[in-house]
Order: sequence, then C-alpha cells, then structure tokens
Amino acid sequence: MNTMDMDRVVAKVATRRPELARATSVVADALTFGEGPSVIHQARVQYFLWWTLPRSYPDDLWNEAVEATGELLEELGMARLATIARSGATADVLAEWRKGVDHGPAAFRAAQARSGVEPPDTAALAWGSIMGMDEVGAHEEVERRLADAIESGEFTPGTAGWRTKAAALTEAALTRPLDLPPGQTLAGLVTTERVGTWTGTARHPTLAKWRAEIANRLLNPIEPPSDPGQAVAPMQWLLEKASDPAGAELTQSNYLARLTVVEGAERFGWWNFEKPPRSESDIHQLIILRQAAKRLGLVRRRGRRLHLTNQGRELLADPERLWERVATETEDDGQFTRMVTELVALRLLRSGAEARELASEIAPILAAQGWAVGGSPITADGVSYAVYRPLRWWRVFNVITETKTVWDKENPRTWTPPRIALTPAGERTVLAYLRARAAGPRSSIYDI
Repeated sequence: MNTMDMDRVVAKVATRRPELARATSVVADALTFGEGPSVIHQARVQYFLWWTLPRSYPDDLWNEAVEATGELLEELGMARLATIARSGATADVLAEWRKGVDHGPAAFRAAQARSGVEPPDTAALAWGSIMGMDEVGAHEEVERRLADAIESGEFTPGTAGWRTKAAALTEAALTRPLDLPPGQTLAGLVTTERVGTWTGTARHPTLAKWRAEIANRLLNPIEPPSDPGQAVAPMQWLLEKASDPAGAELTQSNYLARLTVVEGAERFGWWNFEKPPRSESDIHQLIILRQAAKRLGLVRRRGRRLHLTNQGRELLADPERLWERVATETEDDGQFTRMVTELVALRLLRSGAEARELASEIAPILAAQGWAVGGSPITADGVSYAVYRPLRWWRVFNVITETKTVWDKENPRTWTPPRIALTPAGERTVLAYLRARAAGPRSSIYDI
C-alpha cells in the first residue's frame, strides 16, 4: 500500500466518522511521515500515543486522537495495533501525563518496557539515548522484529521468561549478517558510526590525530590480557573478603578491619613505612578500590559488615569479565575524569611520558573541547591534579610502570621526574577503556 492508498484509507475513515476527519489526517501523518502504512509498527504507534501526543498536543484533543488512531489502524487491517490504541495501557499513560510532566515520562518508559517491543541492552550492543542515524535504524529494525515475534506467538510480554526471549531475539537481530553492506551487522554498523562520531568530534588537531590513530583498533572487542586475574587481583582480593558468609568486618567508622588493611597493604605493596598502617584511611589505593566496588554494585554494607552482591559473586568467579568491568571504569566516574582518562590513555599508547608532560599536552586539548575552570580556560597547572586520577586508578591494578626519581648529585635542586608507561596488560586495559568510550552508548554530549 502506497501513500495514495493511505490517502484513500484516511478518506474512508473520515466518511464513516466525519467528526474524526481532521484528527485521522493528523494521526496518519504522524505515523507514516508521508511514507505510507508500511512504516507503521507497534513501537511507533506506542511512541506516538504515549509520548508525542501528550507532549505536542493540548490534552482536550488526546481522546479524539486516540479514537482516530484506533479507527485508522482498524481500517488498515492492523487490528492488534488498534487494540493497543484503545487499550487501558494507553488510557493509563495519558492519565499520568495529565498529572504533569513529572509523571508522564516515567509512565511512558514503564509502559514501553512492559510492551515487549523496547529493545533491551545485550552483550552485542547497549543502546544510548543520543543516537546517530544507523543506531536509530538498528533500534527500529529490532523493534519490528520484537513486534513480529509477539504477533507470531514466539513470546508474550508478562509471561515467565519473556525478557530472556526478547534479549535473545535482539541479539540475533543485531548480529545477523546483512545483505547490504555485505557481511556487516546492525551492531557493527552502530559501532562504526559511534567510533566515527567520536573521531569526528575532536576540536583539537592533536586529539583528532590521536583518535584517528587507534579508531580501527576499537571497532572490535579488545582481547583481555593473557592473565586477567593478575590485573584485577586487588579487586578479587576485596571481593573474596566480602564473600565470607559473615561478610568482611568493618570498624565503628565503617572502615575495613585493621588486619584486613594490613594484609592488603603487604600483599600489593601499598605501604612503604616501617610501622604498619592504622586504618583504611591511610591507604588511598584501598579507598579507591572500595569506592569503586560499591559504585559498580559489587559490594554492599549491612551494619558493620561488607557483603558481596550477586553481581560481585558472578564477577569474582570470572576474572575475564571482572577485568572487562574494571577496565572500562575510572577512579570517580566523573565526566571530567573520564575525559582526562581518555586523553592520558591516548597519550600513553604512543609512548611513555612524565606526569607534567601529560598535563601540558592535554590542557590545550581540554580547553578546545570546551572544558573550563570557573569560566576560565584550562591550564596545565589546572589539570595537573586531574592527570593523577587515571594514574592512581591504573596503579591500583599494576598496569603502569614508573621509573624512580633521579636526583642530580652536582645540583640537588635538579632532578629527573619519573616516567610513566603502560605494561602489556595496561595497553589492553586502556584500549578497553577507549573502546567503551568511543563505541559505547551515549546519553550526554560529554560522552564524546
């Protein structure tokens, strides 16, 4: 059925229901964008009724638009979609929108998730809220596949195991080889698009060069180090402590017990003084580690005990997955820290450097990307502390090497600062971080 046929359908509805003539025409345009009824599918109908309609039209027209949608879809032979338009779900979502913009969006998201046609995140691809054209196309293709599966009875939303089935169908749709481009997949198209966007949004020539140098290496998953357990040994150790049925003991101040602190300090070389550490607060590596474990949902505190979560237990048993999780993180998960971590990673992939070199090289890049401090452009001095955040994070997992400071015997005030370089495991780790940043889902402009 083409656009002219669609016009005839609209005219038939208008003849039968003159009072809905204008609303039917508006609905037809909103659902097809002039491309004909072949582009109508369940997710598009729901998006119009549950999101576009309440956001773009006065509420005294909503009921008329809903009724017109049902009539139009019925006339097109799309009885199941007409039922959705007339359903209690649609009425409930619009009732929430009538309460205000604080209620409507949440009601839309919940109803969309329950409907079964919202593509879930999978190992092949996690969806962003900011999408390029290829990602929009892939998302819609999966929406159609899920809707077809519901209609054919492959799964029924709300029944046991339906989310697992929806995830499997999504994964299959994303990884199925396409005819055009030959051999490509939807997931591959989205990844290529994201990496291209990441490369193309560099506002400084040095950043553009650094990103372009490694862009092709980020199109596919990064192989883990030969011994991922060694790279994540500190996190494994902490999770093992929390895996005790009674949990890891905490002090009244909610620090790890002193014996645990001393054990970690000795095992990982975190303490260089004669007297042992007094508490967790003496060891910044341990503070960083525990904060990360909590932020990633691997541990939780109950009373004066630190316990392993289900996710923590799964990753403790799988060093490779634990490395993948840790490698894509930063010390504090702040947007600025993530950007600085990217720049330090890109620079160290080229060669070793001193910390002050890193600061002086990345400061103008940060300024060009729009970062500022108190309204003033960023300087090397202003970014010098931030440079240590990724270095501290990677130091915890022993994936960087640092030469010792060398003092000039003839002039005690002259010294050669330590140079920092990546270990082989460190190169894999920073590449995994950069791939997550370049090819991962985007929900903010700061993600690029």
